Amino acid sequence: MARHPYLGLVALGPIDPDILRSLRSSLAKFLPLPVRVLHPEPLPLQAYHLTRHQYDAAQLLEFLVDDVETKAFRILGVTAEDLYIPIFTFVFGEAQLNGRAAIISLFRPRGDAGGPTPPRRLVFRRLLQLSLHELGHTFGLEHCREDGCLMGFSTNLEKLDRKNIKLCDYCRILLADYFRDQGMLPPLKRYAETQILDASNPTADNSRKHHPRGSRQ
Repeated sequence: MARHPYLGLVALGPIDPDILRSLRSSLAKFLPLPVRVLHPEPLPLQAYHLTRHQYDAAQLLEFLVDDVETKAFRILGVTAEDLYIPIFTFVFGEAQLNGRAAIISLFRPRGDAGGPTPPRRLVFRRLLQLSLHELGHTFGLEHCREDGCLMGFSTNLEKLDRKNIKLCDYCRILLADYFRDQGMLPPLKRYAETQILDASNPTADNSRKHHPRGSRQ
């Protein structure tokens, strides 16, 4: 583990700097890690699929790990391009389970795939959900079947919007245990004190059964 671990945010291709600044501020409130915005990177041409007109999410994860110069404990890529993996038409994001890298796409959350343009506040809520969900995979969390849990699997925007910016109790315990094992959290006397990824943040909505291992949102 890095001596001073942090989460690095990196734009892959053109991204509104306000989006990165907002994500940096919000993610720092949910995770026990400082967040830094890194130097933007161009999208690797080899990850583009000429027929699908999409970028291969798995190849972008490899690019983040192998080619982006950073000592970040975790790295989150943000792109405006549509993403896919071979078994799905598209993905909102992708992550390495128990790995260093995750990526999210603005393409569908902001309505680039067609349909009405959603309000900016809703777009950012979606991006925060996706960021926390994919980063959760890098911290070892798998897909969860608990209703409303942030780690639930979302195949469309309707399902994404029904989720809370909140982990269920079981996932929250697992995440807190992970950070304690990494020395990032002090020992707690009881799990009820665990506050990681709960609804205490004003941006969160108040509106365990687990899925087989995976990394798609």
